[in-house]
Order: sequence, then structure tokens, then C-alpha cells
Amino acid sequence: MARTVALAMILAIGIVNLYWAFSSWTLSDAAAYWNAALRLRDGEALYPLLTNVDASEVYRYAPWFAWAAVPFTLLPVQVAGALWSTVLLAASAIALVPLVRARAWLLVVLFAPILIGISAVGNVQALLVAALVWGVDRRAGPLAVGAAASLKIFPIVFVAVYLGRRQWGRAAAALAVAAALWAPALLYDLRGYATDAGQAASLYAVPVLWAVVVGAGIGLTLRVARTRYAWLAAATTVVVSLPRLFVYDVTYLMVGVEGRRG
Repeated sequence: MARTVALAMILAIGIVNLYWAFSSWTLSDAAAYWNAALRLRDGEALYPLLTNVDASEVYRYAPWFAWAAVPFTLLPVQVAGALWSTVLLAASAIALVPLVRARAWLLVVLFAPILIGISAVGNVQALLVAALVWGVDRRAGPLAVGAAASLKIFPIVFVAVYLGRRQWGRAAAALAVAAALWAPALLYDLRGYATDAGQAASLYAVPVLWAVVVGAGIGLTLRVARTRYAWLAAATTVVVSLPRLFVYDVTYLMVGVEGRRG
């Protein structure tokens, strides 16, 4: 019964995400990157004062990503949207390759529609997850973790695996990359930076509980760092640590699933 219910839920999530994606490919989250790039071009504030922290166009990332989006603003918006959609769909496919190779079809059925669904709104999640899936356990791991943390901050928790394995150089490199990518933010007025989780608040809304759960997750990650469960523990901790929690955040678990299979 439990397996049947789980399968039904996975199929339902997939159908809903695919329906939303193909019936309304809005790239609404990409407005955050586009508008931030336009503000940079026009010499305006990168982090303006907000009236609605839940708006999809709120920019919460390090400055480098907005600067990287500036060339896209030189193109017609339709062309830029098509290019960004192509990048995200390609990243989704690349992130799924290890699961396809492992013939983990149920996981493919779970994660593929979610990645397509979040790509439909233009969120960078698919690109971020692809980099982590292919990077964390390879030489480029510190770069992947640091870059991910410069976009969504809490993937820095993956550093706990390096620490638990006593890979001090890799841990330091990941922290250094994240710090270097965030450092330019100090050149901007940060009074408008969004720190309120808004309506999507998770455990973060209860600070004491959030600290206990996240601390326990990091402790567990350190403890199992030398086992095949290391990345799964870290990925789970990333999900529960996020101040704003959405369905697509479960795609971080793809990093843990791949690491466990490795």
C-alpha cells in the first residue's frame, strides 16, 4: 500500500508539473535576473527596496550572476528567453543522466517533471543541480559548491562532507569561491536585500527549531561523511535549511542519490 501511494504521489507531482510547464511557460523567475541586469546597465540599485518579498522578480543572488545576464539584455526578450530555456532544459537532461545510467526510472519520473516545471519559470535551479550532481565528488567540487552557494547560499552545507572527510583544501576552496563571488555585493547598497522568507517560509520561521534541525543535519553529515550516505545527508540538510521551501527544492536530493550510488 505504501509503495502504491508513493508511486501515485510521484505520478501526480509529475503530471501537475508538466501540465503547468507546457500550459504556461512564463519564465517569471527569470525576470529577477533580467531586471537586475537592466538595473546594472542603467546604473540603478542592484538590490532595491522591496514592497513584496514574494514577488518572483526579487533578486537574491550574488552580483556576478546579474552581470552574467547583462549580455542577454542586448537581445530581444523572446530570443533571450528561448536561449535561457534551452540552457535550463539541457541542464535538466544532464542532471538526470546518472539516474538514467543507473536505470533508476522511478527517480527519473520523480525528478524530471520537477526540473522541467521549474525551468518553465526560468529559475536557475536546474543549472545549479546539474553542476552539483556532476561536480561535488570530482575535482571541480569546490567550484560547484561555491558557485551554488553564491546563488542560493545554503548549498554551502555540502562543505560539511569535505570537512568530515578531512579534505581541508577542498573545504577551504569551496568557502573561498563562495566568499569571492559574494564579496562584490559589499560594493552595493544592501539595505534592500531580501532577508524575509515571506509566505514560503519553512523551519526558518521558527529560528530555534531551525537551528536545532540544521545543526543535527550537519552533525549527521560529518558523522557519515566517509560513507556512501554522505551526500544524501548533506543534501537533506540543505533542503531543511532553506528559508524559502518549494517543491522543486527536493531536486537537491539528486546530489545525494548520485553520491550514494557512487
